[in-house]
Amino acid sequence: MTSTPMTLHVRCTEDLIAAAPVVLGFRPADSVVMITAGGEHVFHARTSLPTRADPRTAATDVAQKLIGPARRNGVRRVVFLFYSDDERVVGRVWTALRHGCERARLRIVDAVRVDGRRYYPLFGDKDLREVGISYDVAGHPFAAQAVLHGIVVEKDRDTVVATVAPDRDAQRAVQAALARAGLDAAQPPHSGTDRRRWGDWLQRVVGDHTARGAVASDDELARIGWCMQDVRVRDAAWALIRRPVADRHQAFWAEAVRRTPEPLVPAPAALLGWAAWQAGHGALAWIAIDRCREVDPAYGVAAILAHCLDQAVPPGAVEADFAWDEGLPA
Repeated sequence: MTSTPMTLHVRCTEDLIAAAPVVLGFRPADSVVMITAGGEHVFHARTSLPTRADPRTAATDVAQKLIGPARRNGVRRVVFLFYSDDERVVGRVWTALRHGCERARLRIVDAVRVDGRRYYPLFGDKDLREVGISYDVAGHPFAAQAVLHGIVVEKDRDTVVATVAPDRDAQRAVQAALARAGLDAAQPPHSGTDRRRWGDWLQRVVGDHTARGAVASDDELARIGWCMQDVRVRDAAWALIRRPVADRHQAFWAEAVRRTPEPLVPAPAALLGWAAWQAGHGALAWIAIDRCREVDPAYGVAAILAHCLDQAVPPGAVEADFAWDEGLPA
C-alpha cells in the first residue's frame, strides 16, 4: 500500500461510474451521488433518494442538501449519478437538481441513472435516454488503484455500518473489566488533578497503540471509556488526531466502538467520526455520528462534526488544535 494521494483521471461516463464507489468507500444504491469540479474545495457527496410515498418536497430537500454545499465551496461544475431502478423518483429529484443548478449557476457536466447493468443519460440523445448503454466496471483500472492505495470498497453502506456495530461478547468482556476495576459505579474524573492524571494516561495509551497499530486490552478499554465520560479528559485523545495519522486513529476507535459498552459509546464514536472525517472517509464519519447519537442525541462533538459534513467543510480546514489541559494543575 502507498500513502500517496490517489488521483482519478475521469474521461467518460463509465469512468465516473467506476470512480463513485472508490471515493465513497462502498457501492451506492437508491442514492444520488454528486461529484464536483472547478471549485476552491472539490468534494463528493451522497444522499439517499426519497421513495414514491414521500411528498414531492422531498426531491427539493435532496437538491438543497447537495447544491448548498456546492455553492458555499465555490464549485462551478457538477456530475450527478443516480443509482436506482425507479425512473419516477429519479425524474423528480433530477428536475429539482436541474432547476436548482440553473439558479445557482452550476454547470451540470453529466447526469445519468445507473441500474447496475446499464446507464441512462438524463439529457442528450432521446434514444439513449430510453434504452441506455451497457457497462462493466468490474475490471476498471480505478479498482486496481484503490487496492494499491489500501482503499477497501464495501459492497454497500450497510456493510460499512456493520464494521462498527456492537460486538456483544466483547462489550460484556469490557463491562466485566469495568467491574473488576471498581469503575462500573464510580464517577468519572472531575477534579483538576484527576483530569490531568487521566488525560495524561489516555494520551500515552492511545498514542502508543495508534503508533504501533495495536488494539486496547479489555482493561485498557474499560478505563478509556470510563475516563472519557469527562469531556476534558476525552479532549486529550481528541487533540491527538491529525490528518497525517488520522487513519491510525480511525482504526483504533473503530475497534473501540465495537467493544465499548453502550452507555460509554458516545465519546469513542465521536472520536471515530472525527478521525474518519480527517482521513477522508465521510461515510464512516456519518455512521459514527449515528452510533454516538443512538446513546446521546445531543453529544457536542457529534453536532460539530455533523455541521462540518453537512456544509462540506474540507477536513484540512478544521483540526483539533487546542491545549486540552489548559488551566489544569501541572
